[in-house]
Amino acid sequence: MIVPAVSQSVALGWQLLQAGKLAAADEIVRPLLAHAISDELAPLVGAIRLQQGRFSEAAPMFERARMLHPDVGRFAFLHGTALAGLSQFEQAVSAFQAAIKHEPNFSDAHLALGRAQRKLGQLQEAQSTYRKLLRAQPENVDAHIALGSVLAETGQLAGAEAPLRRALQYARDPKVQAGIRNNLAIALSGQNRHAEALESLEHTQTLAPELPGLDQRRINTLFQLGRFEDCLVLYNKLLDRNPTDLQTHQAYNSLLYRLGRKDEYLSSYDRAPQTREILLGKAGMLSLQKRGAEAQEIYNSLLAHDPLDMAAAAGWANSLMLMERYGEAVMAFEAIINRRGGGAEIFSSAAGAALMAGDPQKAEHFCHVQLRDKPHDQTCLALLGTAWRLQDNEQDETLNGYDNLIRVIDLDPPDGFSSMESFNAELGTYLERLHPKTDAYLEQSLRGGTQTEGSLFGAGHALVEKLRARIEEALTSYVADLPADDSHPFLARRAKNFRYAGAWSSLLRDQGFHVNHLHPVGWISSCYYVTVPEATKDPETRNGWIKFGEPSLEVPLKNAIRRAVQPVPGRLVLFPSYMWHGTVPLRAPSPRTTIAFDAVPH
Repeated sequence: MIVPAVSQSVALGWQLLQAGKLAAADEIVRPLLAHAISDELAPLVGAIRLQQGRFSEAAPMFERARMLHPDVGRFAFLHGTALAGLSQFEQAVSAFQAAIKHEPNFSDAHLALGRAQRKLGQLQEAQSTYRKLLRAQPENVDAHIALGSVLAETGQLAGAEAPLRRALQYARDPKVQAGIRNNLAIALSGQNRHAEALESLEHTQTLAPELPGLDQRRINTLFQLGRFEDCLVLYNKLLDRNPTDLQTHQAYNSLLYRLGRKDEYLSSYDRAPQTREILLGKAGMLSLQKRGAEAQEIYNSLLAHDPLDMAAAAGWANSLMLMERYGEAVMAFEAIINRRGGGAEIFSSAAGAALMAGDPQKAEHFCHVQLRDKPHDQTCLALLGTAWRLQDNEQDETLNGYDNLIRVIDLDPPDGFSSMESFNAELGTYLERLHPKTDAYLEQSLRGGTQTEGSLFGAGHALVEKLRARIEEALTSYVADLPADDSHPFLARRAKNFRYAGAWSSLLRDQGFHVNHLHPVGWISSCYYVTVPEATKDPETRNGWIKFGEPSLEVPLKNAIRRAVQPVPGRLVLFPSYMWHGTVPLRAPSPRTTIAFDAVPH
């Protein structure tokens, strides 16, 4: 039997909660919690705890309410919301589906179901959920936005455009309109419709100028349109607004470098307040240019202020390497490690310094320490292989598998093309238009050429997607042929499914090349040859060939190049991401164009 005073308190609590007075509602129920929670009180307690973000307390309250009122969709919805807050998405999906069963037009339940399905990677199911809601409620703005988002998430950027434009027809709130236009600009950019994307971003700017990331998206779009001066103007406005924004300083100076504006390069750091972070940022950019002495001067000033500054200490040790003071660099890294300072990169930096100092045994030790915690650290795996080679240890051959882990595959023409020659000719012309009219990034391995921006796969490039189908056939076959070996750092990651951590096109001009490098975020890396000059056919000069095994460090390795592969249009080369690779400099009047990607297990 319900005590009247309790019933009245519950009714008042609901009124306060519906009026947005959460604290007052909590005050009402608090005295009642000293006793057993009644069936009438449980849903109110659950609703209060849900709004407080106390999901583990809310979930059992709504589970109890559902048992008492199995036909009430609202309680199933609230239960699902609490479960989703606990990241129990499978149970949340079941609860939301129950809510929809009892209330078929319950729009919030449909939207929540779609979100939970996306969390579970059930993207097709999420699309179906949103489409079902839109059939019943064709003017539901949130459903159109959600459908556009999930379509974009699956790479269907053209498909995402239609629901976003319909959402614009029905949205009335300016902030909602701004968000839609922002999403639309992303979909348009992904289809290389950059002028339309910029127009959409300009509308967004008018409606919600403070939208996070908006200015950077405008800069990215202006860059794609070749409006570099406008990019620089906008970067300067951002820096005037926030002179200590490190990401903006780095992006701005990176663009100055690529435009050849060496007189302005790094000057923004000097104009900014000389905080520790600004000084570290400038020193890092100097280090990329191998200006070790100038970087060290900054690190010295930081360490004079705080001798325990681990970031400055690590930078100082790296500057010693740049100045070819390798033995001192090793001792500096060891001092940081002994103080338990620095991050994972300390061990790979220390290993590199040890190799340059002529101590491969110590380099091997540093790598093993790091690999115990992070067995797939690609940089340490590359350095470990080099340390073994310097000690004539055959484990390098096992690790890198120059003969069996590097796979050369000549692909068949994609659907709709009779030959690879005709396909690559069309693809090469298309890719050349995508390449920026600037120099390469300082941070990249490319010298004397350009690299496309963003991810090439899933970005609306029809010819690239035709090729991607052939690449995925080859990649699936390559993975399936790998032997099972849980003790091998590459083979142990063998998985049926994979995803792309990045995909891009590189274009080498005459005298261009890739410095020896590795891919730290990949598992399987690649090179697909699109256009290749005739001059690359000479096996004696290996002009423009990809080479494997030669490290980026100056170490005394005999026959450093362990394998080289001739570039041929239509040829795909697959290899472990930790394997050192680079390019013999290209000497040819016409460019060499490639597509590359990194795949990781999924």
